Order: sequence, then structure tokens, then C-alpha cells
Amino acid sequence: MLVRWAISRYMRLIPTWLQILLAALVVLWIAWSMIFNSSKSGSLMGHSYIDRPIYSFWVDGNWGGNLSAYSGGLYTGGGTTCCWSFQSGTVEVVWILDVTPEDIESGLEEERHSITVSMPPYTQEDQYLHVHFLPDNQVELAWSPDLQSPLSDRLREDMQND
Repeated sequence: MLVRWAISRYMRLIPTWLQILLAALVVLWIAWSMIFNSSKSGSLMGHSYIDRPIYSFWVDGNWGGNLSAYSGGLYTGGGTTCCWSFQSGTVEVVWILDVTPEDIESGLEEERHSITVSMPPYTQEDQYLHVHFLPDNQVELAWSPDLQSPLSDRLREDMQND
């Protein structure tokens, strides 16, 4: 009750024309954001086809977690992180290859990599951006409506044929 009284008291201090203008600006801003928004919201899920664990990875600054070595597969991968907003066009994927205590003793060091890739096409139903880490510091992305990546079968076959 007190809050309503305070709001109505202060609203009388603002001229009616200014209240209408402010309300119109808010409505226009919301409409503009909805119509011209080129981003897609979703979760990140990583898949590794390499022999070293990934300590952490990011897609345009959105953290995707960590991955064990060779975690690529039909329904396998790292955990899912949510909820991120992704721009269309190109994105930067950054990842850090992890080392074990044995690796450190043998002189292997942590490695940081990055690559810029095109954002794949997506539909309204898509909720998961699958990030596939491949040998030779290559990355492929794919959207899907569920935890199954549309690239898993092909990439698994490619790895077996190499």
C-alpha cells in the first residue's frame, strides 16, 4: 500500500506527456529487441576426439566446462552448461588442454588454443550447441534440439577410418 502511494505521488511530479513518451520508448525498445535480435540462446555441450583432456573451453566467452580425452560419441560428451546467448556469424572457440602430474614430469605443458569458426544454422527448436574438438586443433559446431549431436556418427566414423 505504501509503495503504491509513493509511486502515484512521484508520478504526479512527471508531466503526462513525459510519462507517455517514456512508456512509448520502452515499448519500442522491447519491440526492436525482439524483431532485430540476431542471437540464439542455448546450452553448450562438448565432445572430444583427442587424446588429451580439455581443462576448460569457451565459445565467445561462454564457458562450456571440461572434457575427458576421447569423450566424443553419440550421447557422450562433457557436462552441459546453460544458459548462454550466441551471436550468429562467426564465434571464437577457446580451449585449454590439460596435463596430468605424469605429463608435467615428462615436460608436457598446458596448451591454450583458439579458432574462429562459423556459427552453424539453427532452428527454433534447437537448444544445444555441440562443440566437437578434433585432432590438429580443429573444431566443428552443430545445433540440435536434444543431447544427441548430428555430427557424432560421421565424426566417429571419420576417426575410425583414420
